[in-house]
Amino acid sequence: MHKYCPCSAKIQKLYFVPDYLNDQRIPGMGDSKAERRSVFIGGASRSGTTMLGAMLGSHSQMFATPESQFKFDIAPIFDTEDISSDQIRQSLVDHPRFKVWKFAVDWASVDMSTHSSLMVSILDQYAGWKHKKEALFWIDHTPTNLRHSQFLNDYYPECYFIHIVRDGRAVMASQFSLDWGSNDPVFAAMKWIEPLCVGLACESAFPSRCMRVHYEQLVLHPEQECRRICGFLGLDYEPDMIRGEGFDVPSFTKSNHQLVGQLPDPGRIEHWKQTLKREDLQIFESLTFDLLPMLGYQKAFPGFVPKPTEAMQALILFKGALKYLTFDRWRRKIRINREKRLSGE
Repeated sequence: MHKYCPCSAKIQKLYFVPDYLNDQRIPGMGDSKAERRSVFIGGASRSGTTMLGAMLGSHSQMFATPESQFKFDIAPIFDTEDISSDQIRQSLVDHPRFKVWKFAVDWASVDMSTHSSLMVSILDQYAGWKHKKEALFWIDHTPTNLRHSQFLNDYYPECYFIHIVRDGRAVMASQFSLDWGSNDPVFAAMKWIEPLCVGLACESAFPSRCMRVHYEQLVLHPEQECRRICGFLGLDYEPDMIRGEGFDVPSFTKSNHQLVGQLPDPGRIEHWKQTLKREDLQIFESLTFDLLPMLGYQKAFPGFVPKPTEAMQALILFKGALKYLTFDRWRRKIRINREKRLSGE
């Protein structure tokens, strides 16, 4: 166990690393400068995508960018006939997710002939801005990446995928505390299952280029897991990685990622046991069937637990949506305005 992560043996036994993954180096990588390759991290929101992105971005041969949902949104533009470079540039400049990158693009040197060339040009400039022009890997920790793994495979040849998995009950508890996440166990179950399914599909479709990482193992054994990931990418491990200081969190999400840049806290793993209501746990476990134990997580309520009726599920969803549209909306406005003031925007 890493010296920075003391924890009980009981907690450690609840989580495991899939034994089909290995630490073999990828041929041709790691020993010499090669064309930059992409690493797409994906998983459920609040599964540790940002934490992992920051850890990998701390490596001398990797750089991490803010989330890049815009790469999917601008793709259809290139299928439009007679689209001009100015229109492509404007669509990117106006995209809210690109605005949070907050760096001045030299558009005159950007190749906008294709989607791939546009992204490569921008990433080259961003890497230079972060003093990592020679980095071998771009780390993209957009949670929804694995929804579009086939698209990414087509547009970024020989890319890598990392599917990060976290106990769904911990994901639900984390989202409940935020002003944008799930507010009820029915929606939380759906929002955990969907990214899990596309992540498992990605593992199946690209077995040699997709690895699974368990959030709990990353927190309990950060050095071991970072070594494993570096081996997967064909790089040498660097000790500073575990602090995760390789990413500047955008101002509007700083309050949601206060632990980024700090050593992983094992106490966060089972914090959900102190915060979730018994009823919410029962509903979540009933709606996720046997996915928890199949992934190595012990159920709080073993055996078969009947799920709520469809009418009851609809009522629970309605109450959660009402809170999202009223109280949470008010909280979001306060948070965004506060963070804008603190960042001087």
